[in-house]
Amino acid sequence: MKKTICLFFLLAVILQATAQTKTAGAPTLPVRTGQHSFTIQWITFEKGNKPGTVMIRKIGDNEYSIEGEQRDKLKNDYVTIKGTFLAKGRELKFNGKIVSQVSYVNNGKPCESTGLVIFKASGKRKYWRLQQMLNCDGSSTDYIDIFF
Repeated sequence: MKKTICLFFLLAVILQATAQTKTAGAPTLPVRTGQHSFTIQWITFEKGNKPGTVMIRKIGDNEYSIEGEQRDKLKNDYVTIKGTFLAKGRELKFNGKIVSQVSYVNNGKPCESTGLVIFKASGKRKYWRLQQMLNCDGSSTDYIDIFF
């Protein structure tokens, strides 16, 4: 019985170490400079709207600037982004400003996020998703994505 428990414990430790190594050792995705698609679901899901765009420029070792927007021309809804990010594995450590305004979210008032936030590409996704998803209204979830 003791041997079985010890073997189980050893196996659990090995599996945990393997999982941590895969996460920590995830290769940094090469970041393509130039124009990328940029979306927030509130605008993208409205009929006739297209993804917005951001421009990414290299400014240092794994460091980039980013600026762009997505707009719904009929409703004047929008999301904008401006700042810099460091590429680390499948994460972007963004520092700057993101502002969204959607007519039926947060009473139609702009929601502004300033400072450090994380975008992450999980699984087989072809985009980095903002991980701090709670809108300023405290109840809506914003899915803000930067596509590879």
